Amino acid sequence: MRSLPSALLLLLGCGPAGGSVAQVASDLDAVGRIASPRQASHWRALLEDNLRKDSYQCLPPVAQVLGEPSGPLLERRIHGSVPHYGWFYGPMVYRVGVVDGMWRVSLHVALTPSGADVIELPDCQTDVRHVVCEGTAYQDDPGVDACPESGRFQAPASRAHLRALLTRWSTEAEGYYNRDARHFGLPVRYDFELSLADEPANAPIDVRMPLWLSCGRTPYFSAFRSGWSIPVVAHELGHFLGLLDEYEALSGIFPFYPKTPFEGSEGSRMGLSMKSHTRVMPMHHYLVLRRFHCDEPSSRDPYRDMFAP
Repeated sequence: MRSLPSALLLLLGCGPAGGSVAQVASDLDAVGRIASPRQASHWRALLEDNLRKDSYQCLPPVAQVLGEPSGPLLERRIHGSVPHYGWFYGPMVYRVGVVDGMWRVSLHVALTPSGADVIELPDCQTDVRHVVCEGTAYQDDPGVDACPESGRFQAPASRAHLRALLTRWSTEAEGYYNRDARHFGLPVRYDFELSLADEPANAPIDVRMPLWLSCGRTPYFSAFRSGWSIPVVAHELGHFLGLLDEYEALSGIFPFYPKTPFEGSEGSRMGLSMKSHTRVMPMHHYLVLRRFHCDEPSSRDPYRDMFAP
């Protein structure tokens, strides 16, 4: 893929030393084609908040981070912890490298299923022999619940069905990130692999997790849930990339307080997780790739034992 157009690079005005948060925010607005002052203010506030909570401390220019890589570069493992809502920490772990002249962000999650006999699914997956397959797919429900009551989708918890589920997650979750990188003309590709922990791995394992064969709202580092739709899986993988939620902390837990994205994040993957149309925005891509250019942080990681060696 081509690098950012030269005219856009001139507009960004980024030099090798980086610049202020205001300059980076303005440059990201240009990449995202954001013209509204209210939207620009929203994304700058989110940028400031993310940078303040990140143990990787540097502010490289947007043209360097979101432009074509300068040449072959060794893959780097990014890891640490991120504070969520100011009161609990969650793990961050992924790899950044260069493949075929493009940035590549990779993440391999190895999952151990619970002992349930039946898998709850979010829709009628075509390559699965369902026990129950009725109603509206979770991601097509008009509401904002991650696990709506729009339908019932269940299948036997066979090894073949578990493999089919994780293969689909691997392909379609990364597809949202790659779709949005292409939309903004960014030379980055995401490579997610989710596999069964007791089977041979095709790539280095970054994190090991339980897989609960149900749907529900639980922290991303507790377990993945088979009933999560692909948009929700993409959102939760975003947390492993160090991205923060963009919705009110307690919204979506109780029926009387539905999921409420921050004003301005209604179209963001980290704002409305369950919608297929929401996007991984330029700020998100910048935050994920930015850490590749930072020095290794000195802070201790409280979730280090969770990471694969």
